[in-house]
Amino acid sequence: MLGRFLEYSVASRPLAASFALLETLGFKSLPVGDTLPDPYLVYFDGTVAIGLHDRDQRGPQVTFVRPGLRDYARALRRLGLTLSHEHLRDNEFNSIGFTDPGGQEVVLLEARTFPPGEWDPTSVAICGDFFELSVPAADLDASSRFWETLGLTVVAAGDTPHRWRRLAGHGVTLGLHEVHCRPGLSFRCSDLEARVAFLNAKGLATRMGTPLADRGQPSATLTGLAGTDLYLFEKGPQ
Repeated sequence: MLGRFLEYSVASRPLAASFALLETLGFKSLPVGDTLPDPYLVYFDGTVAIGLHDRDQRGPQVTFVRPGLRDYARALRRLGLTLSHEHLRDNEFNSIGFTDPGGQEVVLLEARTFPPGEWDPTSVAICGDFFELSVPAADLDASSRFWETLGLTVVAAGDTPHRWRRLAGHGVTLGLHEVHCRPGLSFRCSDLEARVAFLNAKGLATRMGTPLADRGQPSATLTGLAGTDLYLFEKGPQ
């Protein structure tokens, strides 16, 4: 129902601070169109795209592409969703937005704003392998029902050290966590300590441990993107 996952959209002012971070991590820039009113850049690590936008927004957005958006807005209302914005006029680039029960904003666009990314296998992604968008969910059951209604499927769940569920569909994996944390992107990697040492040597704000860590698994948190964190786990999460 949502269409296809496009990007994790982050507000960044100035853009330079965030794109310097992503380039240090091994993300590569993608060409973008001029369809959006705000200046923006897109970075890609072979799996997930992060959009940096020079604009005001409350927090990171999970952004999908859904053709036929004008008709689809009616279907969303029939599900009982309240749209936070609705730009569907003939002279606008069509988009709509709404939030999940935990406050995570979701945006649907009529069309892509950049081409699909290609990845050079020799490129080095310091974070490791992306495996989920990690989202806080004060009411895990309500948030899970919301995303399942929109077409995602629960693929894993647990209750250590907090309740969580992982859902997949529409080109994205979403981790809902019943714990106080910032929304973020989670990665699996080997040699975690060496990666953290590299990031610290680059002057990036990194600390060992995350609010999401479970089963004694080594982990680290990298800050630097507005309103979001990057979570790094030693290989092995469910």
